[in-house]
Amino acid sequence: MKSNNQFSDALHIVAHLVGQSGPRTSEQLATCLPTHPVVIRRLLAQLGKGGIVQTVRGHGGGSQLARAPAQITLLDVYRALGSPTLLHTEVREGGRGCPVMQVVNDALDDSYRQAQALLETRLQATTLATLGADFAVHLAKHTSGGSHDL
Repeated sequence: MKSNNQFSDALHIVAHLVGQSGPRTSEQLATCLPTHPVVIRRLLAQLGKGGIVQTVRGHGGGSQLARAPAQITLLDVYRALGSPTLLHTEVREGGRGCPVMQVVNDALDDSYRQAQALLETRLQATTLATLGADFAVHLAKHTSGGSHDL
């Protein structure tokens, strides 16, 4: 199964917008992942519809956070993307009528629901301000590394 990096890519994008004094272009943000600017624009469009970023088109335009980083949770970003599947939750469909498979599927379904609820609780507890602070600590420990400024 192919991994979907949409959520982590979106978090990467918005984390780069934390603390920026002005808008950043999709070309600038694309160098941070790295990926094609079109991929960034698609994610920014979703994040814009979700109220996470605001984007101005044209010369001098770009994207920036729509609210203060302390007011945007990781759950907000996750939901802006349409709550993409983060956990493999498919159960085996064959063997209808097999009581063992039904019990296994019920147990897995319940476990996945519990894991999803815990994940969403943790995402709700973390803001972009928290990520920004964590990045500042990380950067201070690794000052010899390359710059992450845009």
